[in-house]
Amino acid sequence: MSSTDRRFTLRPRPGGRGFTLVEVLVVVVIIALLVSVVAVRIAPDARQSLREEAARLAAVLVHARDEAIATGVPLAWQGAGSGYRFVRRAADRTWQPLDRDVALRARDLAPGVNVAAIETAARADGPAPVIVLAPTGLSEPFRITLALGPHRVRVSSDGVNAPVIEDLGL
Repeated sequence: MSSTDRRFTLRPRPGGRGFTLVEVLVVVVIIALLVSVVAVRIAPDARQSLREEAARLAAVLVHARDEAIATGVPLAWQGAGSGYRFVRRAADRTWQPLDRDVALRARDLAPGVNVAAIETAARADGPAPVIVLAPTGLSEPFRITLALGPHRVRVSSDGVNAPVIEDLGL
């Protein structure tokens, strides 16, 4: 080899093989930092999770209203605790669950989310208020409040327009 030839060759260190303790610790610290950054980005924000659940509920309510219009049969929404369901008015004037309809089947809310309040001008036929979606496309005005810890989001409609979502904060 000439003195101008600067090739690097890997030669084992005299007296030892492998990595030093400092090198291993540096790698462990780098991996720990990367894992913590990824974990922070993956963990959903409570407000965002609640808002997504409210958006899902609003979309299903719009679908149910459209279904009532298309079939000419009133549908109703019933919420309780950590879930909700849709029911259809039967010939005997009782509300029957729509368990066979994939889009309108009973649903559980996301973990930790619950129905905090249901406000409607209509009289309740049972233990919990129902929101009736008439075949005319009109309904009584309503407000459904969802909660996740201290956070609150309201899904509401004036009975004519599609539901809107409003963040109620803490």
